[in-house]
Amino acid sequence: MYHFELKPAALRHPVNQWEKEMEKIFEGFTKSHNFTPACEINESEKFYSISLDVPGLRKEEMEIEVKDDRLHISGERKSEEKAEKNNVLRSEKRYGKFSRVFTLPQHVNAEAIEARFENGVLDILIPKQEKTQSKKITISSWDKENTPDLKS
Repeated sequence: MYHFELKPAALRHPVNQWEKEMEKIFEGFTKSHNFTPACEINESEKFYSISLDVPGLRKEEMEIEVKDDRLHISGERKSEEKAEKNNVLRSEKRYGKFSRVFTLPQHVNAEAIEARFENGVLDILIPKQEKTQSKKITISSWDKENTPDLKS
């Protein structure tokens, strides 16, 4: 069985947790809010899929990269000009940069990852590598003259 785990970019250290909580407190004082797109992870026999809800973005505003066995997805949703011109009474929309990092399982083909974007949903397909077949090793006699020196 494969293991697919969503891991945060920062380690779960009490100091890092404290810093995150402080960022949340002061987030309200900044003009652009960061947001975290909701995701869904699925597994089939031949691949994993990650689906992220990113309404209001264009594919040019997102970046996907595999680095150190991790899948990095980032982007930025910019605030609408009309909202800045009008006197907004309430806004629950989130604007700003986002970043999601997923630790890839061992047996995937990172070179063949594909991404599709339609109707505000980013779908990423991560193919599994085919399992290697077991190989039976036959036991034979050693030929001392043609055997490499295993001690060096």
